[in-house]
Amino acid sequence: MKIDKVAGGHVPQSSLKQTARPVLETPVRKPAQEPQLNANVTALEQAQQQLKTLPDVDMAKVESIKNALQRGELDLNMAALAQAVMKYHTGHE
Repeated sequence: MKIDKVAGGHVPQSSLKQTARPVLETPVRKPAQEPQLNANVTALEQAQQQLKTLPDVDMAKVESIKNALQRGELDLNMAALAQAVMKYHTGHE
């Protein structure tokens, strides 16, 4: 078979009848399911309500300790306090 150069750039349309191929459908992905917690929601809600009623800091206790320190009734060992803070914050309790 010989292929000739087409003059003028126009190629006549073929008279061949081709059957159209079916369009392939893209598979639909189901969204990932959110992880479900098996926690007792009622117990958690009750605990949160109880925590909301508590003060963040017991200011009466803070004042009593502060006054005891001022009166010299409590000895404050700064080295022991620093060591305890470091142990707590580094997880070496």
